[in-house]
Amino acid sequence: MEKSYIQIAIEEFSRRHPEVKLVKSMISSREISELESRLRIIIPDTVKDYFRSYILPVQFVTGKMLGDFSNTYCEETGRWRRLEIEEEIATTVLRLPLMLPNNDLSEFEEVNRAFAGTGYLWLGIYNGENYVLIETQSGQIFQADMERVRLTAEEETRADILQWALPFFHSFEELARCFFAGELYDEDELIFPDE
Repeated sequence: MEKSYIQIAIEEFSRRHPEVKLVKSMISSREISELESRLRIIIPDTVKDYFRSYILPVQFVTGKMLGDFSNTYCEETGRWRRLEIEEEIATTVLRLPLMLPNNDLSEFEEVNRAFAGTGYLWLGIYNGENYVLIETQSGQIFQADMERVRLTAEEETRADILQWALPFFHSFEELARCFFAGELYDEDELIFPDE
């Protein structure tokens, strides 16, 4: 069976980080279909590819970004620090489902009950303070400040997303290119500057 780009990107991550041992995901297409039925949603194919790919025994992955950042994550110390004036690239942090401690779809299902009916799915947390969302029709990835999105009624949640969400990546594949394949991404311009 041919590998998806998501699988290839995660395998590249493992090559760059040999200390991270990939474990093949045991999530089946049937489990994903049952989840779609319970949540009354259609999960984009690229996200399904992610679910069927690997379980990552890490709490988060990091990406290198150009943009308007004041802090950068220091991988050596495991803490955030001020970005120096001469530094142009910030290290950012992304936490997705299938990272420790859960190795199943329970976290994804639980959080997405609050997003049901909005046209968006929660994918994870960016830099500890922003939801990462995928618009189910277009497949575009957005980030939204967690404090600005009310997870109350479907209409309020959707209204807050529409008001406060910012474009993040054009697709889940682009997110994988940055956070798994290790490509530098310009968050302000929404481009990979090396192209």
